[in-house]
Amino acid sequence: MNWPIQFVSSLLLSLSVLLDVSSQKKPNILLLTADDLGWDSLGCMGNVLPGLSPNLDRLAAEGLLIKRAYVVSPICGPSRQALYTGLYPQSSGFMGHGVQPPKWWKNQKREVPGQSITSLLMESGYLTGIIGKHGSDWCRYSLPPVGKNHETGMGRDPKKYMEFTQRFLAQAKREGKPFFLAANPHDPHRYWARHHDETAEWIRAMMGDKWKALPNGKPYPEPSSNFDSKECPVPAPYAKSPRVQKILATYYNSVNRMDEVVGGILKTLEKSGMAKNTLVFFLSDHGMAWDLSKWSLYPSGVRTPLIVRWPEKIDPGKVDEQSIVSIVDIAPTIAHLCNLPPMEKTDGQSFHSLLTGNSADWKRTQAFSCFNYMNNLREIDDSLVSFSKDLPEKIDQYRPSRALNDKRFCYVWNGWADGFNSLPKSMLGEYHWILSDSKNISTGFYADKKQATKTFIEFRCPEELYDLKHDPGCLHNLVEEFTHEDRLFQFRKQMRELLEDSNDHELPNFLDFINNQRKKPKK
Repeated sequence: MNWPIQFVSSLLLSLSVLLDVSSQKKPNILLLTADDLGWDSLGCMGNVLPGLSPNLDRLAAEGLLIKRAYVVSPICGPSRQALYTGLYPQSSGFMGHGVQPPKWWKNQKREVPGQSITSLLMESGYLTGIIGKHGSDWCRYSLPPVGKNHETGMGRDPKKYMEFTQRFLAQAKREGKPFFLAANPHDPHRYWARHHDETAEWIRAMMGDKWKALPNGKPYPEPSSNFDSKECPVPAPYAKSPRVQKILATYYNSVNRMDEVVGGILKTLEKSGMAKNTLVFFLSDHGMAWDLSKWSLYPSGVRTPLIVRWPEKIDPGKVDEQSIVSIVDIAPTIAHLCNLPPMEKTDGQSFHSLLTGNSADWKRTQAFSCFNYMNNLREIDDSLVSFSKDLPEKIDQYRPSRALNDKRFCYVWNGWADGFNSLPKSMLGEYHWILSDSKNISTGFYADKKQATKTFIEFRCPEELYDLKHDPGCLHNLVEEFTHEDRLFQFRKQMRELLEDSNDHELPNFLDFINNQRKKPKK
């Protein structure tokens, strides 16, 4: 076929602009993650508390804010592993804290991929480094990770993050290399600033002997904020009361200090003269550390703000309220934008089209999240050489749950919830203990409702469906409502397909569950 020369020239020009990033200067990457930050805890995400997050609000205004991003796990280890590898926990075997992958997972003849975006970037000539929480042994860096408490002020000292960033950027300049820097503040991980559990004993236990106290007696400064509890918004899953707001004020103070850490890093980047060609990502590893958020698969546990700034490529002031992005999409996106070979195995996909405003090309409509382990101890792992359907009865830390979140609904399957199994104490947080305290009775928060919520936190139920438009806190389960029967059937079908595609070890249990539901007589 003979193509007109004008058409061929036009086509080649378009391809060179859109696809051939090899001829362009490789972008630097700055990956910022907060620790235990709720999706609705920033001003740019709609939080109305004045002065809460000025630096991140500014970052959002300078780039693209994606409002419907989701992590794959509501605890940090599996979530961060998925961020760096682009793999679901059932694909990587990294399903909790402690021994990962567990012996029974490896004995199923599963392959441990061992890939990470940090390793791929380093191999392609990037200077790679990290300060704060580390990924795993799969994540390789040019420099030793800086993550010990005395090196970061327990991840809460803006000055230490600025000084490290300054040294790292200077080295990248000297060596003439593009850089990847992961900077991970530990705020707002508990214990929160000025919280009653933020004691000297706790600090000493965390820090050991190798540290020097600041004038406040702590290894990190106080936040510049001191919010009035009466002004503090209460996230949707929780009942409003003076005690709840008083404690939330300490959380929001920690959010503000995290924002200060991020602001210092961004200021250092700007002073380096390298900001224009630096692609900045910001997100949280999961929701705030209260029951019904952390350890849970509702949006309060797995939804995150996602901010992307790239001055040379992304127009400022863009807000995407509709597109669904998963944390497993971030590594493939970085690989694509840095002109790396495609990742050998990934559960994600590059969302580069969203960065240029071509949202019609983005096809993801749901985000998958899961929970497996809180902790897997060595002696337990050694005693279980193969997976069994009754694993939740053998290990109180193994509580398998799976979820799909889309723009309107949240679907959750709890494979462990049988009315007898409950969450271990290590997965019961402060809100549960607030509900357990008989003194916490205020207007509109009656004892019977408290008890029902407390019991639900402990035992959950096998299946959950929530309409996020009318019930953002996921408080009214629609599973038994006839009007949602077709939607429930569709979610079950979609979940089955995803578990099949990802070779999820819990697939047989899920199939048993939905087959049993079909046999039940309709009400």
